[in-house]
Amino acid sequence: MKKFLAFLLAAMMIFTVAAAALAEGEVFLWDNFDDRDPNAKPELAPNGAPIWWDNWANLRAKNEDGAIKLDMRPKAYDKEDYDTEEEYYAAAGDWMANWGEAIDMWRLDGISYCKYVTIRVKGAEGGEEAKLIMDWHPEDSKFYAARFSDLVLADGSKATITPEWQDLVIDLEASGFPGMTNAFHIRAFAKCVIWLDEISFSEAVAPVTANPVEGMTMPETGKPAQLPIQQFVADLGE
Repeated sequence: MKKFLAFLLAAMMIFTVAAAALAEGEVFLWDNFDDRDPNAKPELAPNGAPIWWDNWANLRAKNEDGAIKLDMRPKAYDKEDYDTEEEYYAAAGDWMANWGEAIDMWRLDGISYCKYVTIRVKGAEGGEEAKLIMDWHPEDSKFYAARFSDLVLADGSKATITPEWQDLVIDLEASGFPGMTNAFHIRAFAKCVIWLDEISFSEAVAPVTANPVEGMTMPETGKPAQLPIQQFVADLGE
């Protein structure tokens, strides 16, 4: 009987821990950019976790009313830099505009893989999703990337950016991404201007273990430069 009670107590403790990690309605903030100079990395993110690094390439960034404005300026093809266009597109990771930051999300208490990431965003003209790539890597050896316009929202539609603020609730599994990350990027392969106000994860599905991608089945899509960038650019001219 004592063994049974001990087993029952242990099971209840495990359930309690799991329930705490999977609390209904829990949201894990990534960043809200409040009072943030995007050109000066703070030590901690608004969620309290350390910011390991931030990355700003081929763009101009500034804070506007608690949001960050990203003026994306990817480098155009120049024969003095690249012998052929094929070489230029093969080096897309170097010339694309890139906003990104790495936050030690595993440091947060009760952090979980989640079903959704919500990005509050607007564009200068609308339609910027056709010029952007979202990519992240939960650990250095794992890379996931997709054209922003291919991201699947919670209602099954595809992500679009408008001149008005909106919350894009992205279904991570449907979009080919694991449910949490330590590094987050938005890149542009054509000129555009967007604003980011808040990024957060929601609807926990499983506690994060010591191995950030253990049990996840999403296929790796590779680094963003391995996507068909040349075709993406050609599509803009149609």
